Amino acid sequence: MALHTNDMFRTLRRLFRRFLRFFGMASEPPRIRGLFTRYELDHDTMDVGPWHDLLRSQPAASDCFVTKVGWYKKLNWPEHEFLQFEVSSPDKKHTSIVVVERTGRPNAAQPIDALALQDTAVVTDTPLETMTPPHTPPEVAVAVDAFPDVDASPASSADERSPSAGKRTKKKGKFKQATERAADISTSISPDHLGNAHDRVLCATLDSTGSTQLEKAYENSSHICTLTFSEKAKPSASDLAILVYVTSTLEPKYDLHQTQCYWFAATVFEALKSLFESAEQDTLSRRAGTTYRMRIARIKDSVKPVCDRYKEAQATLAEEIEQKRKAEQQPGQQEEERRQERAQRVAAEEAAKREREQRQAAEEERHREREQRQAAEERARAAEEERQRERQAAEEEIAKLQRELEALRKAGASTQQV
Repeated sequence: MALHTNDMFRTLRRLFRRFLRFFGMASEPPRIRGLFTRYELDHDTMDVGPWHDLLRSQPAASDCFVTKVGWYKKLNWPEHEFLQFEVSSPDKKHTSIVVVERTGRPNAAQPIDALALQDTAVVTDTPLETMTPPHTPPEVAVAVDAFPDVDASPASSADERSPSAGKRTKKKGKFKQATERAADISTSISPDHLGNAHDRVLCATLDSTGSTQLEKAYENSSHICTLTFSEKAKPSASDLAILVYVTSTLEPKYDLHQTQCYWFAATVFEALKSLFESAEQDTLSRRAGTTYRMRIARIKDSVKPVCDRYKEAQATLAEEIEQKRKAEQQPGQQEEERRQERAQRVAAEEAAKREREQRQAAEEERHREREQRQAAEERARAAEEERQRERQAAEEEIAKLQRELEALRKAGASTQQV
């Protein structure tokens, strides 16, 4: 979503989306809090910490991927810098616009001067499209408002009108006065003047009422740089939340000279480049990290510590996810173990039963064999007895015949003698 989208084009696009939804040709955005909003609702705003926790609590956020990040600078006072991410839905049919920024959180007990209000314009409860820097001293406010917002990037718009030579000289003088006042004020502010920083996230579904609010709130902005991620290596919304969170917690204090909105936007942007090396970056504008073209020389370099903390947080998150997975699987695993134990017990009982049946069958078989053996022995004994009786009968018959024969011989002998 370009911040300089023409109002008419934006309206037509939104009307076309509404037309498609009316006829059921466009699906509703996914219900992923902290990323997507309903088309008719306002944008969501929350601090980085709660946003990080919210996305971590939603597994679907890991299926939403960042396709592009734009680095922008507001042209009006106080030249606030912020990042805008485009995040695709899991089905890639919807896009979430996520604005991440650091602002100051003023201490009401202390007086606040003009330069100390750097980045505080978006902290108030005033509607985004009507915000102005609060408590700006009149003399500085006049000097700042006396000259127009100018984009120092090479690609300035062609329809900007050049003031006359006299007006240009006058405005250059007022520009010099304003920058001199700003420089004097900056040297008099203690580094921790604003205390804790206010790091926040604004998000809405593209072409929704909320995204229109964000477009209007940030439309007067200059493009600094864009980082486009490849399909093979791009951060998920959960990865983005972790990176933004560790950046915020690394330097929670708002230091006007080192850890202001310029530091926050540059650190997150450069950390993404370092972590996802295949991402493509376009030309970096010279306006990055400048206040009215004056470079903030002492912005702290925190890219490596942020990347280290990001990797540690990712490792911790992976361990937590694994533990949670095991915890969620544990009841099911215990039930599975009990089921397996029951199955093993039933199988053991069945095996024991089969073994008993086999032993019983074997015993019965042995019993039958014994009976058969006994029957065979009885038959053999009966046959032997029968043979003995037959032999005895034969012997008796033979003896009888021998006696008769002997009697016949004796009778024959007697007859011959006579």
